[in-house]
Amino acid sequence: MLQKIVLQCRYSGENKANYNWGSLFHGFLFKALPDGVADLLHQGQLRPFSQFVTSESEQQLTWTIGLWDGLIAGHIVRSIMPLDSIQLEQKGLTLEVVSVNRSSLSVPEFFARHFTADVPCRRYEIEFLTPCTHKQDGSYVLFPTPGLIINSLSKRYSAFMQDVTLDDPQAMEQVAAHLRIVRYSLRTAVYYLENTKITGYMGRITLVINGPEQLARLAGALLSFAEYSGVGIKTALGMGGVIVRQIQPRLPDQQA
Repeated sequence: MLQKIVLQCRYSGENKANYNWGSLFHGFLFKALPDGVADLLHQGQLRPFSQFVTSESEQQLTWTIGLWDGLIAGHIVRSIMPLDSIQLEQKGLTLEVVSVNRSSLSVPEFFARHFTADVPCRRYEIEFLTPCTHKQDGSYVLFPTPGLIINSLSKRYSAFMQDVTLDDPQAMEQVAAHLRIVRYSLRTAVYYLENTKITGYMGRITLVINGPEQLARLAGALLSFAEYSGVGIKTALGMGGVIVRQIQPRLPDQQA
């Protein structure tokens, strides 16, 4: 099951929230989990959740958590849903949780949206809400490519669709080869993580999917999954938070 938890929070004082607070919320989340679960997550290489912070107005912020692993998700849901306050010890700050909203999508529902729809969507917009980057040849990448995006999603997607493995590099190369970035509005953005400064990108891109229908369905499923998994590196620490939108073709009478 895919799940998303969105917490609206407010606070007082002179602190001004920004996406860099994502690492602080990651620390809070681990403290909120039972000890055994937190230890299990520390041991694993693939963390089955993403989370990030956005702030649209002063003294208010939004904390978004994406989940796709049933066992870990259950512990996170039970730890987060009852919250009425959040303590950020590094800031000496207590936030009031104004609202908590949880949405879910079953595997059959997700599958139906992409693999049994009459016509697959072939145009997607990805909005990067927090800095995103990918590690390539030992360096951080400042501009996305279809290959980097698909590679960052495939292992997480395989963990979600446990009966489907996408570990075939050639298959993923085929998916990436049929994706094109046709529009972008991006800027560089820096994410501060403890003593590390990571430079990535934020903004929007539009992708078009070419090729056979089944490939288009798989590519669309991977891109849509990014809303729950995030894109790129350190998505559990607050990077790579995205919104994914399907762009439907205009009808003839809508075109001017």
